[in-house]
Amino acid sequence: MEVEKAMTTLITKAISGETYAAWYDETHVDLPLRAPFHHPAWLEATARGTGMKPVYAGLFRRNEMIGAVPGHLFRRGPVQIYGSPMRGTMTSYLGPIGVGLGETPEELIDIITACSQFVRREWRVLYTRFTLRNAPAGGKLPLGDDWSQQRPGSYRLSLDAGVEMLWKGLKSDCRRNIKKGRQAGIEIVPLEDPHYYYKMLEETFRRHNSTSTHGKEFFGELIGRLVPAGALWPWGARYEGQIIAAGLFLHDDREVHFLSGASLPEFGSLPTSYLLHWHAIEKGVEAGLRVFNSDASRIRSIDQFKESFRPAYERRYTLIWAPQLVYRARKLAIAGYHRLRHWKARLAPRHRVHG
Repeated sequence: MEVEKAMTTLITKAISGETYAAWYDETHVDLPLRAPFHHPAWLEATARGTGMKPVYAGLFRRNEMIGAVPGHLFRRGPVQIYGSPMRGTMTSYLGPIGVGLGETPEELIDIITACSQFVRREWRVLYTRFTLRNAPAGGKLPLGDDWSQQRPGSYRLSLDAGVEMLWKGLKSDCRRNIKKGRQAGIEIVPLEDPHYYYKMLEETFRRHNSTSTHGKEFFGELIGRLVPAGALWPWGARYEGQIIAAGLFLHDDREVHFLSGASLPEFGSLPTSYLLHWHAIEKGVEAGLRVFNSDASRIRSIDQFKESFRPAYERRYTLIWAPQLVYRARKLAIAGYHRLRHWKARLAPRHRVHG
């Protein structure tokens, strides 16, 4: 099945994961909107870790593939859902990548609406979701009633100034905590055991009467697939011979993204998060990367920590298409899911992690 948009002169076709991976490997250096989340290993790992199906739409001009839109399919009840990215994959944004497609939401909107029409027909989808790296300058774009638009936040720290200038730019409490951690003898070391990371993550969520959205299989896929692909830095904070905290940092040759962090509660007084993030920043500069990214959490204490590194606060852009009935059903389902998770977390037995 093909959907042709005269305004873009592009034809959209379903392609295989192998075709996408080969095209990405050949062209990724020249793709201006490419992010670590577009890496084929990331798409495969997150799909396997969540049980979602990875799908790929190729963008063709004449017979030449000049772009692609990767995404995931997931069924919730009777509704087939498509996301580029899908929620639950720990992916900040995806959307179209290609040569000569444009870089702003205003330039990409025809491609996105055409892709939404295509996936709805090709995979019988009733809900499509796209998130782009940057929001439009005017806030929102004029779309029909079946489209909703969101502007989630990201903290982005430019690495161009180098380590010395970035250190000087940190808030004083951030520098103080990094020094404190070093003086305490905390070392940053590779973390190779996803099961140990997940145990720490369970403890972290349990302290907040919650549970992780992702299971241990998810983190096993990330570490097992992305470290060999050179796309993930999993680091632990080691204190007195024991890893007491850890962070996962996804990266390519342009930017690094903080994905997830965890720690043991008995060492909560030690500033491990500061050391882990600063280590990622130093390594990013050393590798010639341009940006350190960490998404806003809407939890003030967490965001204050992120703000201590003096990043810029910028907006991503999410466009959602669905019939009005699906919007209402989805809101009810999400509310029920979060109530169930909260109830399970309150009833879960508490135990400590050793190792």
